[in-house]
Amino acid sequence: MPKKDTKIWNELGPYLNLGWQLVITIVLMIFLGKWIDEKFDTSPTFIVIFSILGVFAGMYNFLKVAMKSNKKKKPKK
Repeated sequence: MPKKDTKIWNELGPYLNLGWQLVITIVLMIFLGKWIDEKFDTSPTFIVIFSILGVFAGMYNFLKVAMKSNKKKKPKK
């Protein structure tokens, strides 16, 4: 693999799984909320709460990776 291609893949690496991480976080939180709702018979309270928490957790991770990448790209003065 040419050196130029390796550099491109190294730059893209942190972004390739961000979509999957967001989806998996939300889905796991929904299933956790569903399980708690079934256990305590409180449907749909915890599904809603945990799905919102999943969205916030996923977006936090997304923004954290984006901000970290942005710091790497800024030229040093």
